[in-house]
Parts: sequence; C-alpha cells; structure tokens
Amino acid sequence: MEKASAEFEGGASLEAELTCSICLCLYKDPVSLSCSHTFCQQCIKKVLTAQKQSQAPLTCPLCRLHLGPNLELQKNFHLCNIVKAFQAKISEEKQGKGSEEGETEVFPCEYCLDETQPAVKTCLVCDASLCQAHLNKHNSKASYQDHILVEVRAGGVAEERRCPEHGRMLECYCSREEQYICVLCAIRGAHVNHEVLTLKEGHDQQLTKLLNKMTRLQLYERAIVTALEDLQKSENQIKTNTKTVTSQIQKLFDEIKTELIKKEEKILSDIQLNEKKQLAYIDNLKKNMEHRREEVERNHQLLQKLREQQDIFLFFKEFHVAILATDRILRQNSNIYRADVVVVEEMDGVGIRRYQDKIRDSMKELDCIFWELQGKLTKQMKCNSTNQSKGSACDRYKQNF
Repeated sequence: MEKASAEFEGGASLEAELTCSICLCLYKDPVSLSCSHTFCQQCIKKVLTAQKQSQAPLTCPLCRLHLGPNLELQKNFHLCNIVKAFQAKISEEKQGKGSEEGETEVFPCEYCLDETQPAVKTCLVCDASLCQAHLNKHNSKASYQDHILVEVRAGGVAEERRCPEHGRMLECYCSREEQYICVLCAIRGAHVNHEVLTLKEGHDQQLTKLLNKMTRLQLYERAIVTALEDLQKSENQIKTNTKTVTSQIQKLFDEIKTELIKKEEKILSDIQLNEKKQLAYIDNLKKNMEHRREEVERNHQLLQKLREQQDIFLFFKEFHVAILATDRILRQNSNIYRADVVVVEEMDGVGIRRYQDKIRDSMKELDCIFWELQGKLTKQMKCNSTNQSKGSACDRYKQNF
C-alpha cells in the first residue's frame, strides 16, 4: 500500500512538471523562451499574439521577463520525448486499473456483433456508445473528426447539446447573435444569412477576445500597483513635512519658554490633527486601490479558469457572464486616485522672524501666523485622478478643510 502511494505521489509530481501553465494540460509541442520557461507552442503563440494586438511588450506569462522584439521559440525535443514516455506509462496504468474494477457499471458497445466489449465513449453525433477498438476506427475517419465524444454515462449531456427547435446537434456558432446553433438553424432557421462558424472557429474567435480582456486587466492592475506606490510616497512625504514643521515649531517655543507652553501644545495638536486627516485620506485611497486590485485579481482568475476550460459548451455557457463582469469592473473602476504632496521646507514665508520681534507685544499675532502655516500644510496635498471626470473623492477631502 505504501509503495502504491509513493508511486502515485511520484507520478503526480512528474505530471505537474510536465504540465503547461497556460492550458494546464500535458505539454504539446513544448517550446522554451529565453527565460527558460516552457509552454505548449500553440498556447504561447496565442498569448504573444494577444500582447501584440494590445500593443503591450512581449513578456513571459510566468516571470514577466521582457522577451524583446526578435523572439525565437526554441522547441524542447528532450521534454517532448519525456511527455510521450509519460503518456505511454499513464495509458498502461489506466488499462491495468480498468481490468481490476469489476464493480463498475458496464455499458456494451453498440457495434460489437460477436463478443460484446464495454463501451468507453459515446458519440453524440452518431448517437452510439463505442468500445476502444470501434472508437479507434471511428476517430481514424477524417469525416468524423468533428464528432463530439462524451463519457458513456453522460446521457443527459446529449439532450443539452441538441437544438431545441430541430433536435440536431449544436455544431455551429452564429457570430452575429453569439449563439451556438445547429446546421438547420443556419440554412432555414432564424440565423439565415448570418455569419456562421464552426464551434472550433467560434471558440478561437471568443478566446482571442478573452485574451484581450485579460491583457487589459493586467495593464490595469499594473496601473493600480503604480498608484499604490505613489500613494505610499505621498504618505511618507506628509510625515516628513509634519516632522519638519513640528521641529521648527518646537524650536520656536523653546525660545518662548514657559509662558507659551499652552499655545505650543495647541498648535502642535492642530498640526497632528491635520496630519491624521490627511493620512486617513491616504489610507482610505490605499484601501480603495487594494480592494480594486483584489477584485481585478479575482476576475482575472475567473477568466483564466474560463480560458482553460476544455469543454467548449461550458466555455460558452460561462463566457458572457465572465465578460460582463470584466466590463463592469473596467467601466466602474476605471479611475485611479493619487494624492500628490508638495514638499514643505523652510518657514521663511510665514513671518517667524517678525513674530520673534513682537512676541511680547501681542499673543494674537501668534494665532495669525499659525493659521497661515496651517493653510500651507492643508494645501500641501494636491489630489488627482487619471479619470478627470470623477474627482469626487478629492472634492470631499477639500470640503473637510
């Protein structure tokens, strides 16, 4: 038992190493990039094509290394041989396992005449269950290459894949209505004179759109990350400005000594309050950006999962919901907020020297100078957004002061 468990874990580990990170299937015609990461040839070509169409730089989907304009895909012959050997081993193990499972319900092949063999697949087009031998003959015919094969017990799937109007298999895709249809729908049904494609062509067409959406999401995520970095810099600058002003105020009140201690405490308290309000606003923007990034990541994972969907029918079944959700995110969250903070340096313009000459004449003049400084600190942050039509958050901040 322990030996079988160890063999299973070893096989699973090897299969993970031989799995393409894009399609999550075993490598098919594996090619390597300059960063040494390997993908299926068709998978990486689709990703690079989508990047070119969106005018984004060519990068590795895993490490984001820039690949440069003169990209060459190097076929990994050694890895290709390993995959073939692994597939042969898995096939032998499945055949041996199948002979040991005697309690599983068996469905007979409908083409066997003498000794009936158990069916392994059901062809929805032929409406028949086939054993492995007849399945091989079925698949060897060029005219049968587009037939849909499902598990033997998936009887309910056949009805779901038939046209409710004509009862025929849904073998076509209407590009105009974005629906899967049968042949009769295209010839004499509601889709006459529409642009009709095969399901494979329709899948490739919509997959291109999906890749474009994913690329836009990636660019949007990078913009959010950049905005968060800028907000962190602004937060640090506000703290630096506050520290600078606080140091100068403390120095001033050290000269004024005991009789101005209460006034000193009030001014420093107001400055700290201003800092808290501005940092609270920065923190609110950061949380908002983090929330948007998380929402983008979740939606990107949903699109990635949909992109890796092998069942074309399920792909179209979930496609429109995923695209609508993506469009909603891009439409509602297109604005990215920033808060630019100016550097508050010396206090030459606030009348400190004038106040030192008149400090014993009037305490009220100290209040005037403080409010002048307070206004400068309040205006140190300039709010802006990449979407100029939606600056309400900055406007609300300005109204608070």
